[in-house]
Amino acid sequence: MSESNFFQDWDLSHWQYLHGKPLGEADFKLYPEDFVVTESLPFELTGDGENLYMLIEKRELNTQQVCQHLAKVLGKRLRDVGYAGLKDKQSVSQQWFSVQSNVTQELDLSGVDTDQVRIVKTKRHQKKLKVGALKGNHFSIRLRNVSNIEELSNRLKTVAELGVPNYFGLQRFGFKGNNLNWANRWADGESIRDKKIKGFALSAARSYVFNEVVSARIEKGIFSTPVDGDVFVLAGSNSYFTAVLDDSIDTRLAEKDIMLSAPMIGKGQSISIASAAEFEDPIVAKHKSWLSLLAEQGLEQQRRVIHLTPQNLICQAQDDDLVVKFELPSGAFATSVLRECVNFREQQFENTNK
Repeated sequence: MSESNFFQDWDLSHWQYLHGKPLGEADFKLYPEDFVVTESLPFELTGDGENLYMLIEKRELNTQQVCQHLAKVLGKRLRDVGYAGLKDKQSVSQQWFSVQSNVTQELDLSGVDTDQVRIVKTKRHQKKLKVGALKGNHFSIRLRNVSNIEELSNRLKTVAELGVPNYFGLQRFGFKGNNLNWANRWADGESIRDKKIKGFALSAARSYVFNEVVSARIEKGIFSTPVDGDVFVLAGSNSYFTAVLDDSIDTRLAEKDIMLSAPMIGKGQSISIASAAEFEDPIVAKHKSWLSLLAEQGLEQQRRVIHLTPQNLICQAQDDDLVVKFELPSGAFATSVLRECVNFREQQFENTNK
C-alpha cells in the first residue's frame, strides 16, 4: 500500500491467518465490562520508599486521563506520575500507577475515587514505575451473541496449543489507521508538535511493517520454519542472535529455548542475513520513508517474537455468550488471539488509541 496518500482509510484486514479465517461471528466490547484487564508487575513492592504505588481500577478512561486525574487531585506534576503500560479506554482495567512523594509525606487520597476511578490497593516502593516494567496482563473477555460457539471453542483450544501470530492489534494503528496517516505526513516533512501524536505515528509505522513481515511468512509457509540467516530471540530475554541453520537450531526451537522474530525497523543495518534478509528486505524497502523517519528519530533496529501462545486459557459458555480468560506477556494483544478464533463485531469509537 502506498504511503503517498495521507488521508486514506487503511484496510488492515489483509494480514494472513495462521489457522485459516474463522467462520463464526460475535459481538465484542459492547460494554466496558466485556473487556477486563488486570496488570501484573515483574517485581515485589518493598513497602517503603519515595513512590506510592496504586493499583487503580479505571472504567472508560485511557491511561493518560488517569495520570492527569492523579496529578491534579494529588497536587503533583504530570511527570511525577508513572505507569508501566497503556490500557484500552473501552474496558475495565486494573492498572498500576506510581506517584512520587516524600517518605514523610502522607498523600491525601480522598479525592482520587470517582465513578470511573477506584483505588484497589496501595503500597510504597523505592523506584518510580517506568514504561515497560510490566510482566503481563490477565484478560477476561465476554464475546456476545456468538454465532457458532462450538467452532469458537474448538479454535480457542487450537490457539491454546499452537498459538497465534504475535500481530500488533488494530488499536495500535488508530481509528481507520489514522496513526499511519500521521506517520506519512511527518515523513513528508509536515511539522508535528504534539508529542503524543508523534509517538503514536512512530509506533504505528514500526508495527505495520512488523505485521507485514509476519503475514508474509505465513503466506510463504515459513511461520514456524526457520531459514538461513533468521534472527532468534532467547526465551525470557530481549537478547537475540543471527544464525545459519543446523540441527541445534531445530532442537532449541522445539524446546522453546529460542523463538523466531521479525524486524522492528529503525536505524542501522538489517540484522537478518542470507535467505532471511532476502525475504525481509524487500518488504521493509516498500516503506523507505518510514524507515528514514524512524532512523532520524533515533529508533534502533530491534526484533520482536512472531509467535504468541496465551497461557492458562479457559472459556465458559453462557447462553449465546462465551467468556474467555487468558494471560499474555507484556506487549502482546488480546485482539490478536481473538482474531484467529472469531470475526468480532467491535463497537467502534473515534478515538481508539490506547
